[in-house]
Amino acid sequence: MESGEYENRKAFEEVTTNNVKTMIGFSEDTRELIRNFEERMIKLESILRQQNVELSNFRLQLAGVQAKLFNGGTT
Repeated sequence: MESGEYENRKAFEEVTTNNVKTMIGFSEDTRELIRNFEERMIKLESILRQQNVELSNFRLQLAGVQAKLFNGGTT
């Protein structure tokens, strides 16, 4: 094997190894970002459910106040 061919093969292996390592690192970073977004999404969905319950309670309270008001006063 010629020395030039050996150097080319070694350079190709190094470039390929570096590319694979870079892709692995990118994949791991992407997985971590997705996990963080999933956690945030779960928290936001929970907050949204809580706020929907609270809004429903406010609507019920408002309906009671409106019923009293329209029936002739606050007594």
